Amino acid sequence: MNIRFHRLGKSNEDRAAMSRRMFLMTTTMAGITTNAMMGGAAFAASEVLTEAQGASLLRMVQDIYPHPGILQLSHYEAIAATVMTNAEADADMAKALTDGLEQIDAKARELFGVPYTEIEDPDAREGLLRHFQHEGFFQGVRWTAYFGIYNNKDVWPLLGYEGSSVEHGGYIDRGFSDITFVPEGPSLEERMAEVKG
Repeated sequence: MNIRFHRLGKSNEDRAAMSRRMFLMTTTMAGITTNAMMGGAAFAASEVLTEAQGASLLRMVQDIYPHPGILQLSHYEAIAATVMTNAEADADMAKALTDGLEQIDAKARELFGVPYTEIEDPDAREGLLRHFQHEGFFQGVRWTAYFGIYNNKDVWPLLGYEGSSVEHGGYIDRGFSDITFVPEGPSLEERMAEVKG
C-alpha cells in the first residue's frame, strides 16, 4: 500500500508491497463499524498511550486527511479514540503504535528541534509523516481514518457527497449536473439542430 499526495508525482520509491503483518493490521482496523467509530465517542485518556502520544495520534489523523473548515475536531477525536481502543485490545498493535509515535516524535526533534505536535507548518508535518508512510502502524491509523471519514454517512453531506445513487435511479437525474460553476451548455435540441444543420 502507498499513499499518494497531490503535490508529488509518481515515484518508484513510493511503491511498496503490502506485507502480511500490514494486511492483518489494516484489515482489522478497517473492519470496525463506522457507526461505532463516529457515534460520538469521546477522545479520552488511553491505557496504552501517554497524553503526549494521544495528542500526536490526533495530529497525525488530521494531517493524513486534512479537511479544515469541513470536519470538526470531534470527528478526528473519534477516529483517534478508535485507534486507541483497538490498540488496548491487541498488545502487538499497541507496541507498534507506541513505537511508531515515538519514532515520529524523535524524527521531529531531529529535524525541527520540537515535538511533532509543535511543528506549525502543515507541509513540514506532511513531509515528516512521509518517512513513515509504509510502516504498519501508519497504515493502520490511515485506514481507520479513511473508513472513519469516507465510509461514514454522517460525514458525507459535509463533503458534498450525496451517497449511493442506485436506490434513487442513478446519477442522471440526481447529482450528475448539480455543479453551478460551469456555464450551462446548449440543450439537446440545439445540439441536434447544429449537427443536422
